[in-house]
Amino acid sequence: MAENSETIKQFKLYTTGSFLGDEAVLLNSNKSLVERYYIFSYYLEINDFKILINTGFSEHVKPSTELKTLKLFHRQDYKIYETLPSQLLKDHVHPDEIDYCIITNFASHHIGYLNAFKNATIITSNEAYHNFITQQVTNNNLQLSFHVMPDDFKERIEFVEDFVQTDHPILGKGFKVFNQDALVSYELPGAMPGQIGLMMKFSNLMIFMCSDAAWCRSNIEKNNLPTKRLLRKAYNGELFIETHSKLIDLKTDMKPPLFIIPSHCKKMDDFDEVMQLLDALK
Repeated sequence: MAENSETIKQFKLYTTGSFLGDEAVLLNSNKSLVERYYIFSYYLEINDFKILINTGFSEHVKPSTELKTLKLFHRQDYKIYETLPSQLLKDHVHPDEIDYCIITNFASHHIGYLNAFKNATIITSNEAYHNFITQQVTNNNLQLSFHVMPDDFKERIEFVEDFVQTDHPILGKGFKVFNQDALVSYELPGAMPGQIGLMMKFSNLMIFMCSDAAWCRSNIEKNNLPTKRLLRKAYNGELFIETHSKLIDLKTDMKPPLFIIPSHCKKMDDFDEVMQLLDALK
């Protein structure tokens, strides 16, 4: 387990794929507008530890267009980009050097290359892990995820609940990953079982990776709650609304510069501004 991790030295956002989504379904739009939504993974360094948050979307878990839950999002037009391991190698990071893979939930587009990181400890929430292992959630998207599980998956698991607990006035109970303030996990229930988000603290801004608690940053900026069609597909619709409302409150109340970034999003209105800030962190 990593210790004395005080600052985030490096940060980079990677895109491993995309799919088509209809704003009438995802964003409470009055009219249908199909746009491309991207699938993000995050790389960061804390002290000497190399960390990934979610491991991307891959051909190994490409969903079938016959699945009703996926038809909702027009996912028959999935695009798969360059693999996450290949992108990391171009940035001089070998997959075997990754120390930790933090998985925010076990949807297939979050763990597409998990078995490529052979030396990484896998960190997730207790609930997300046990729902996945016991198949209590019979979501076809989750079942596809088993194709990328390392053989020693169970031996490499650590839980966020084993770290030091903290509390946030809006997000509630959280856990200091590696027992430091630089990276804090918070429960984001509703969209997926055991889902977590991660607050990353830098010297001049904060980034909250909210996983699937929101589909796009514009939802939060416009104070839009999840659509009825999304709520019907959520693991727990009532909790999904509560979590989404907390994100809106977080955006409104936080004093330092804060960017809330989902796991998949269309081109953000302030995308260039966000990327410039992230580039400045290198």
